Amino acid sequence: MRCLLIDDDIPTVEALLRIVDWNDYGIAETAFAYNVQDAMRLFEADRPDLIVCDIEMPRGSGLDMIKWVREREYDGGFIFFTCHESFEFASTAISYNADAYLVKPIDKTKLEAALRKAVDALKQNRLLDEYSRLGLTWIKNKEWVERNFWRDVLTEAISPRADLIASEIRKRELPLSADGDYVLFLAGVPRSQAEERWDGSILLYALSNLGSEVLFDRVNHDRVIPYQTESAFYIAVILEGTSDAERLKELGGRLIGLCGQYLKCTATCYVGETVAIAGLSRARERLEQLDASNIIFRGKVHLEKVPFRYDTSDRYALDMDRFSLLFVQGEKAPIVNGLKKELERLAEQNKLDPATLHSIREDFLQVVYSLLLRNHIQAHRLFADEAILQLSQQAESSVFDFMKWAQAMTDKTIDSVRETLKSEGVVDKAKRFIHENYKRELNREDVAAHVYLTADYLAKVFKAETGIAIKEYLNECRINEAKRLLLESKASVSEIALETGFDTLSYFSTVFKKLTGETPNAYRAKHKPQL
Repeated sequence: MRCLLIDDDIPTVEALLRIVDWNDYGIAETAFAYNVQDAMRLFEADRPDLIVCDIEMPRGSGLDMIKWVREREYDGGFIFFTCHESFEFASTAISYNADAYLVKPIDKTKLEAALRKAVDALKQNRLLDEYSRLGLTWIKNKEWVERNFWRDVLTEAISPRADLIASEIRKRELPLSADGDYVLFLAGVPRSQAEERWDGSILLYALSNLGSEVLFDRVNHDRVIPYQTESAFYIAVILEGTSDAERLKELGGRLIGLCGQYLKCTATCYVGETVAIAGLSRARERLEQLDASNIIFRGKVHLEKVPFRYDTSDRYALDMDRFSLLFVQGEKAPIVNGLKKELERLAEQNKLDPATLHSIREDFLQVVYSLLLRNHIQAHRLFADEAILQLSQQAESSVFDFMKWAQAMTDKTIDSVRETLKSEGVVDKAKRFIHENYKRELNREDVAAHVYLTADYLAKVFKAETGIAIKEYLNECRINEAKRLLLESKASVSEIALETGFDTLSYFSTVFKKLTGETPNAYRAKHKPQL
């Protein structure tokens, strides 16, 4: 520890340094100042653990000093000594938590007793502060341990066996019973709806805090576990005791309202049946499956034991002839709007169950593929981009997701058919692709794939438009570049052959002579400018 001595009387400071064995009190360093201003500078440079200070000094009093250090949240020891006993001085010293008030001349016994008392109090206070800090850390660590326990239970990182779960509870020193009753409450927001507005981690944080406030009246509760799947963002809430269905429906409704108000998202809540801890992971899977099968009942609270009620007495079939005609006519808006109205009508009649939505999707795809086939467009290439694939994976999650997918499919199909029917546009696109890629190994299948057509059909359209085959056009591009390199570079004929996409020198020379009437070397010798 470190002690600061303050007195304008130099002999007094020297006497204090000499008569007290400071090491006996755990004080390894002593500093001194002869006025309050110097003492303040020493204090700011390195805070002491104990201050021994005169009260009456010509450039600021000891009372000024203790007031100044206490205003800076100094909690160390402070001992006063003075030449005059004064009730006013003593009461002021006490008000600022001085440890002792001694009168000069200093009595060594009284001084040592005051030092012992001040140092012991300082040690005690710091020990309590440390216990408080450690206690807070333990509380935070306990919350972290419990939250991770529930996450491990839900994900089956802990095997769903009562004996293994009980062992983990003991190991983690948690105040839980493996045989107690628990209810899983699941709240979810579809990815397709949320990702347009939110970063996933921020949404989960916000959803978790809303769930904590609604269900536990506090934020960041250790039994609210946020996570995400390929299709949705979820919070799983573990509630102790048996299910009060009506109360949970009320709380779920409040959470759904808050999500709409603050997150601008439609949340759906599910309440599982009462299970032991070992049954929570299976409960999570069941509720997720319930959410995946929920096509038209979103934005509500659902009990696991109450199934969705669809009217499946009359199976619906898409009017494929009508939609085929709309596709042939290139009517994007009537296609999308007509499909949307059909789905909304089915939803209103409680007839849009997962099986019906799937059959509508299959019929819609059949209409699309039939049109593409008639126009020699390869569907698997046309719909190979990442955006379409992602929409396709989520299409049967909800009416909202289905319509996003149908809109993208309609736009892509009709735009591609229109481009194909305008053969000039397709040929120009093929030519551009050849010009950009002639240096690498290339064939007509590669070019056809780029414009989403079959190779035979593109070859026919290309020949009709240009009068030459795709292979011939490719060779012309390569030879034109080779002619430029022969005249402008010092590269060898072999290097130029490879640079322009030819596999062998002999084939390059054959094609070059066929198109120019000269060998590469003869062309260079005849046409290269002489410097």
